[in-house]
Amino acid sequence: MRSRRLMSASVVSLAVVACALLCSSAAAQSFQVIYNFQNSPDGAQPVAGVTFDHQGNLYGTTQRGGVLQCILSGCGTVFELVPSSGGGWTEQVLTQFVAQNYYGGVPQTPVVLDRLGNVYGTFVCTFDCFAGHGGGVFQLLHSNGLWRDQTVASYWGQGQDQCEPCGVAFDPTGRLYGVTTTFESQYGDTGAVFYLGQQSVFGWYTVILYVFHGGLDGVNPSTWFTFDSSGAIYGTTEYGTDNNAGSVFKLQNAGGAQWDETQLWDFHGGTVDGANPTLGVIFDSAGNLYGTTSEGGTGSKGTVFKLTHNANGSWTESILYSFQGGSDASTPSGPLTFDAQGNLYGVASGGAHGYGAVYKLTPSGGGQWTESVVYSFTDGLDGGYPSGELALDSSGNLYGTAAQGGAYPNCSDEPNCGGVVYEISP
Repeated sequence: MRSRRLMSASVVSLAVVACALLCSSAAAQSFQVIYNFQNSPDGAQPVAGVTFDHQGNLYGTTQRGGVLQCILSGCGTVFELVPSSGGGWTEQVLTQFVAQNYYGGVPQTPVVLDRLGNVYGTFVCTFDCFAGHGGGVFQLLHSNGLWRDQTVASYWGQGQDQCEPCGVAFDPTGRLYGVTTTFESQYGDTGAVFYLGQQSVFGWYTVILYVFHGGLDGVNPSTWFTFDSSGAIYGTTEYGTDNNAGSVFKLQNAGGAQWDETQLWDFHGGTVDGANPTLGVIFDSAGNLYGTTSEGGTGSKGTVFKLTHNANGSWTESILYSFQGGSDASTPSGPLTFDAQGNLYGVASGGAHGYGAVYKLTPSGGGQWTESVVYSFTDGLDGGYPSGELALDSSGNLYGTAAQGGAYPNCSDEPNCGGVVYEISP
């Protein structure tokens, strides 16, 4: 266990990017960069998006930068962005990964917060990141202005101990669960779902709830997953099932340590309904599920789909949009997010300049949806290659991360590894 004061408190200038100077997007005046990553000590390459706490502060991770110990471009950070009263944001580095001990490094999935404001997340390697060691789950405890970090569960070896990559989330009662895409078992490298229990303030244990068998029940579950009000887990597998095109699954507790898996939808691939869903699913207020596929659809660039929950317990799938490539977005790179009006937002590759885009889907009646590109990145001062979760504030403004570009685009041994946190008012 280590205690440290906040390592950086650099006040962020507004760094407002006038999109009129950068691109021809119709939403020119709605975009601004609220933070530019400098590599050291604050990190570089934010790929997981950002998360709000109840006070309106933003939290996220970078997979590079920081103390620059394990490799020349660093092994990443956890950061906080605090809104300033006069405008702008103040950035604090909560921890820096070194990956030469069991604290690990290279975080690539979103952080989650418990009810006390403590931060949890995952990293993908421990000790030597190039030796094939697995990752783990970290916890940052907040008390009296200090952040104390520890590893909740570390997976150092090959085989059943691997956790690379992993994602974690809290269920409605505050219990912590995780998914790993690469858990190895007698079924192969198929992935698993696990529970993290707490024996004491610093004592945790891991219980494997379900190991994917491959074949009909899917392979390689997404690190993004969600819960219904009863605590059942919903997610996607990238491969497996009859067509090896992935699936949407449900895991329901059947008593004690027994969890039963149900396939809600098996994708067919091609132009029918898409293939390879890698970003999980989300619920609407009526209990229907929404998600994306990375391939397939009429444009062969991925789809946005809806699963409607029928009265008899079955599910019906419909395609809301097929990405077309070119100036349109293509190949979604982050999960979907609803706004208060029922519109869907996400990030993807493609866009007008080829460096990624934020897109919006608006319901237009009769089950139809209209897609529009909210912003296309240029890989300049506005950043490039957006990925991860979008966060919405109470006014409907969007916040996210782009992994490259910005005011400090170069690392010591790796070009184009700066990155930004941005805000869009659509």
